[in-house]
Amino acid sequence: MKVFFAVAMIFISYLGAVLSKETYTYQMRTIGSHEDEVLGVFVNEANTMVATCSLDETIKLWSLPDGREIRTFRGHLGQVNNLSFSGNDLWLASGSSDRTVRIWDIKTGELLKVLRGHTDQVIGVYFSQDDSARFVASTSFDNTVKLWDWREGVEVKTLRGHTGPINNVAYSYDGKTIASSSDDKTIKIWSTDLTSQEPLMTLVGHNAQVLSVLYSFDSKRLASCDQSGEIIVWEMPSGKMLRRIKAHSELVQDISFAEDNRTLLSASLDKYVKLWDTETGANLLSFNVGIETWSCDLVSDASIIIIGCADGTVRFLTRTASSQTQPQQKQKKR
Repeated sequence: MKVFFAVAMIFISYLGAVLSKETYTYQMRTIGSHEDEVLGVFVNEANTMVATCSLDETIKLWSLPDGREIRTFRGHLGQVNNLSFSGNDLWLASGSSDRTVRIWDIKTGELLKVLRGHTDQVIGVYFSQDDSARFVASTSFDNTVKLWDWREGVEVKTLRGHTGPINNVAYSYDGKTIASSSDDKTIKIWSTDLTSQEPLMTLVGHNAQVLSVLYSFDSKRLASCDQSGEIIVWEMPSGKMLRRIKAHSELVQDISFAEDNRTLLSASLDKYVKLWDTETGANLLSFNVGIETWSCDLVSDASIIIIGCADGTVRFLTRTASSQTQPQQKQKKR
């Protein structure tokens, strides 16, 4: 494995607004790298591991908080676009340009299942977050959302309705709905009921391709981001638009909620990682990474932010010990 090390840099960030009046210090360090761009980042529920996936066709598992590389998963025959831990932290799902969804054993690295059925590259995957973790949702440039019973290795249902490629998918943490985001500039909400085929609603408000979508841990909010750099926050299950944020000057590829269900992380090709108060729209953190960022996630209290970069590096932003105030914890971390 080719590993690139970067000189650690210290940046001053600010977390003003409602969470705290203090100034916070984050230290950035590169913990390791893939051999090409890092397209996905996902922290497990226990905040003990983070998985990354890449254009180099691999998945890597890293320990938290130290950033030690645990193992590399190999088997995909194309770039790995996205990934998701199961809610019980036992398995990992990945989606690839090889048109498959693959399920991996976290402890052993064993490939457990290959799910075939999409007719174009798989862009988004998300495990159901209940402890049984029976189902996996996936999206593809074939304009469909598929729900899989991965243990049986079968496609449970295919959902159609988007008129353009579908960029990402998210499972609600109450297990009731799935959200999908598309180049058709809409978000569709689907029931997880196995007999339901039609969307429950279509959310309209973005003026550009919607690149990602994510539920808060209490399932009462949905955040979406688009190619123009905008983020929209929606009330769920009503679908009411709560807030529109002009977040970045370039496309926003990834977003992630902290455990307070209010603080939202965003990563952009404008080289910035930012934190937002979704209640007020206030910018709590604006951190210049110095390189285009494709993917991001954070531990429950936002003390560590993990970013996947265009140069293949995986970087940690770690809040220093002198910064004591943290977002309030309410729900379990994914």
